[in-house]
Amino acid sequence: MGIIIPANNSHKRGKAMKQTSKIVSFFVFPILVLLAHLIASTILKLYTIFPNLDVPFHYIGGLSVAYASTQILSYLEKEKITATLNKVVLLILILSLTATATVFWEFAEFIGDNLLDTNIQVSLANTMQDQFLGILGGITWAFIYNKKILK
Repeated sequence: MGIIIPANNSHKRGKAMKQTSKIVSFFVFPILVLLAHLIASTILKLYTIFPNLDVPFHYIGGLSVAYASTQILSYLEKEKITATLNKVVLLILILSLTATATVFWEFAEFIGDNLLDTNIQVSLANTMQDQFLGILGGITWAFIYNKKILK
């Protein structure tokens, strides 16, 4: 009877752990923006004092999503998981991901208003403004990133 020696897969686990922590790190900026928003609105009740406080949060939120999207797409290219994207296609993809995130954010606000009887979406104009500001944040990051990659 032979002795079975388990294969040492610790290097594979180490690499997988490193990749996982790298992927998680991409979401730190958007999570920090979300946490700051939640603290400002629910704990500090700052929206009662500053009703337009959502303006910078939507703008910075869009910027953070665009930044995270850039980091993810760059990582995928670096690891050869995706092909290298044309710069114009990359910028369009970043803006598309940001716009999609703003739409889903507004869906979440709508659901919260209906299920929790809140009034986050005070009007259609407010919702459109929120989406515009999120997309504007994404456009801002696209300009910053475009200048960075053209150097």
